[in-house]
Amino acid sequence: MREDVAMTRSGRTPGVLRRWFQTSLLLGASILLGLIFLEEVVRIIEPREVMRYFFTTSDPILHHRFIPGASGRYKTTEFDVAYTINSLGLRDREISLAKPPTTRRILMLGDSFTEGDGVEYQETFSACLQRMLDTAALPVRWEVINGGVGSYAPVVEYIYLHNGGLALQPDMVVLNLDLSDFFDDLGYSALARYDQHGLPLAVRPAEEPRPANALSAGLLDIKDFFKEHTRLYNFVRLRIDRYLEGSRHTIDMSGDLRYDKYAMLRPGNRLDLGQAGAITFGALRTIRDTLAAHGVPLLVTVYPYGHQVRPDEWVAGRQFWGFKPDTLYGLEPQDEIERILTGRGIPVANFCRAFRDRAASVHPLYHDYNGHWVAAGHEIIAQELYARLLPELRAAGQP
Repeated sequence: MREDVAMTRSGRTPGVLRRWFQTSLLLGASILLGLIFLEEVVRIIEPREVMRYFFTTSDPILHHRFIPGASGRYKTTEFDVAYTINSLGLRDREISLAKPPTTRRILMLGDSFTEGDGVEYQETFSACLQRMLDTAALPVRWEVINGGVGSYAPVVEYIYLHNGGLALQPDMVVLNLDLSDFFDDLGYSALARYDQHGLPLAVRPAEEPRPANALSAGLLDIKDFFKEHTRLYNFVRLRIDRYLEGSRHTIDMSGDLRYDKYAMLRPGNRLDLGQAGAITFGALRTIRDTLAAHGVPLLVTVYPYGHQVRPDEWVAGRQFWGFKPDTLYGLEPQDEIERILTGRGIPVANFCRAFRDRAASVHPLYHDYNGHWVAAGHEIIAQELYARLLPELRAAGQP
């Protein structure tokens, strides 16, 4: 009878419950001590934060931006590079907002290729071009400013001109158009706020939905805590990030630009840009007209992806995105974009064939998985821009 009374509703005696509680407490303490130990080890191995989001932030006007004055390292399994963001929020050396006397400026706009994802700042094509111009004996000094930010596209770049770019008083703007810009602009246009003339004023960050399930929400909070307060989380994440990306996303290879980031590159896919083309080409036209009103010329550049340059470039990345191995893809998308922009009176420099020519003797030009240029790729862009711009820069400096 006493044993029956002592039995709990779960069927366990007080002694069993006590032992279960002690075991759980011991296990939890062991896990906690183990995590603390690993955290300390990681802080010795990796003394600085190495994730990109420590020097970027969301922005109510530009969707996202660099944090002025931030610095850190950006590390993946392929590269480990330093990032220093100047007081103007650019991945560039410190420059003044006001243009120095007897100096002219070239403002570079673009996404992560322009920013220099995967290379040191000194290796970016903006920095390479600056060194070339400094030794060119031009009538005036030309200052190259790197305004590239990962995932920027013409809709956001137009807004940036009105929120910092024009204040730099550029004498020329080079906009490096990536094929992914059409896909990105579709998303930005849905988040944009427009004026009475239909011109974008701001692009707000997308709101991340909060899980409705309390358990899922709690786990998300725990994950965010570890993300913001531990090095161990990021140490592990950067080593498995590509595998997490594959598990989180189903890669769309439909060729529909509304859903497929690389639709234009799918073999046999007709270049049908639809609404995306109207948005991006419209933004480029507005950028050109805005700059023209300030007496500033615009040059748009287009460039290839690794699998358009050599069959053995971007090997791991192309397979992740559903492209065939050991295959050289065509340059038709960039050629068509060049044709469209030229027909609309927007100057274009197509660097695709320059990459193919150089790839015959220089390899690699792209990071194998990340897909951005290594230093040699940036050098090609710098050389091509130098050859294209030099006559105009010489003429602009004449009295």
